[in-house]
Amino acid sequence: MPGKSIVLYKSPRQKLRFKNKTTSRAAQPPAVIKTARVVDEATQTAFDRFEAKSDLGQPVQVDVPSEKSENMKEVLGELRKHNAAVTTKGSADVIQAAIDAAPLRHIRHAAQPGWHQGQQDIFVRPTHVVGAKLGVEELQPPRVRPGEKRQIVFSNGGTIEGWRHEVARHARWSSRATLMIGAAFAGPLLRVLGYQSFGVMLFGPPKVGKSTAQLAGGSVVGLRNEEAMPSFKATSVGMDLIAITCNDGMLPINEAALLGRDAYAKLSPMIYGLSEGKDKVRHGESLYASDVSASGWSLVYAMSSENSVEALAAQSGMTRQGGEVARCLDVPALRGDHATIFDLRPRGLSDEDFEKGAHWRMKKIREGCEDHHGVVFDAYLRGLMAFGDDLKPKAQAYVDEFVRKLRLRDADGAVNHAARNFGAIYAGLRFAMDMKVLERPWRPLTARKAIALCFRDGIKVSRLRDTTLEEAKAILQKRLQEASLPRKETATAQDVGFRTMEGTDEYVAVRSTEFVRWFGSKRELLIAVLAWLDEQRALKKAGPEKRPRGNGYGWAVTTPRCPAWKERCFVFRQPIST
Repeated sequence: MPGKSIVLYKSPRQKLRFKNKTTSRAAQPPAVIKTARVVDEATQTAFDRFEAKSDLGQPVQVDVPSEKSENMKEVLGELRKHNAAVTTKGSADVIQAAIDAAPLRHIRHAAQPGWHQGQQDIFVRPTHVVGAKLGVEELQPPRVRPGEKRQIVFSNGGTIEGWRHEVARHARWSSRATLMIGAAFAGPLLRVLGYQSFGVMLFGPPKVGKSTAQLAGGSVVGLRNEEAMPSFKATSVGMDLIAITCNDGMLPINEAALLGRDAYAKLSPMIYGLSEGKDKVRHGESLYASDVSASGWSLVYAMSSENSVEALAAQSGMTRQGGEVARCLDVPALRGDHATIFDLRPRGLSDEDFEKGAHWRMKKIREGCEDHHGVVFDAYLRGLMAFGDDLKPKAQAYVDEFVRKLRLRDADGAVNHAARNFGAIYAGLRFAMDMKVLERPWRPLTARKAIALCFRDGIKVSRLRDTTLEEAKAILQKRLQEASLPRKETATAQDVGFRTMEGTDEYVAVRSTEFVRWFGSKRELLIAVLAWLDEQRALKKAGPEKRPRGNGYGWAVTTPRCPAWKERCFVFRQPIST
């Protein structure tokens, strides 16, 4: 009809077929990018890192071992395993192009947190790196396997000024909170000073502020609340992994009551393990490394409990060894008649008003830690790096100052060892004040006095152990002088024991029945002296792995052969270092 345009008719089926054809032509294969070449120091292996997207547009990242990363099927398989939207037919070309491309950057994952490769110019934190590593490679924190659950959670938040005002301002009125903050600053100094890891057990009644003091220190290294801190629920293997995560820092561990019955039997090996800085179990599922060079740690651990380690040992019929006391000193949470950890009263404030404000201060510290955590540690680490070669002598000078001011006289080795440890805590506080991380009203004198109060109160707790051991050693010395102990070859059935030479060392074997009789009904003296002999590495045991347990002494008994008799004996080297 004139005036009407002629439009060709298309059936609905034809329209649908045309539409599908257009859509198919527009579809593009998903992008796959080689983002990095990755080197893992912990395992000494390399990976190529590829990125793609899932069907829902979410980013997918996979690390393919370098020996497989040039194989298209291997890369495809890893991407598919992690839900990337790639297919064998549609993505082969883009995957091959990604394989052939140069990586966008080069990444080196550190073996573990802490001073990188023992040098004091770069510090690896669990979440980031402080300092700069020159070169093409970008240094990053340890590589974590997907899905690996952590028992301690670090983060950075807030500001340094906020931490000073909301946390440090309140903590300075507590010698115990001061101790915990100093412990956090001391962590990076131990490796510099060449000191072994050590710990503090803060003990006392519930609700007096023990965990608040721990949290004040934990906020320095990036722990924002109690939920971020590990507890004694962690297994021994788990504790090793946590310790490696806290390398060259502070490890707070909450509430020893979670160890349950036989707490000391579990706690004592943990103290030695943490202090020695070596993981007991290395396996393929480790959070970081199975390589020996990447295992181990240096740190200050701060534990809390309602009971001291000394009391837990007594409950189990055991006595703490001097070396263990030096490695982890009990510090009472309460000082004098104070009802909380706050014991440093401001001038002009009555005792009553001070105690009333204590719980308010605890609340403010917790709120402050939630908002401000971790950032202060970054500033502190940069300050330590700025000292360069002067860092070690300056740190040692602060330690020496603290020990000298204690005026220790005729102190035994364990007390001096503990004094040096607390000196490292004081040194951490002094460095923090030097670099203005801690500002006035924090002062060197008040900080030193606060740490000294904690140290002296801790030594008082361990005096019972010292008295017990001294009495036990005196009895042993007297009995050895009185006993008939001929050479092994000439011993008779009437002798209580004998002496024998092994190389240049002389050993004494005393019948176990007679040795036990020497200490009469005072079983604690017997246990104390056996533990001390074991600590001095002078005692021969039923097995090298045996250690003091409960009231029994079978772990310390051997059966040496003698021409006159064969009987169970205690065997130990003479003379014994005291």
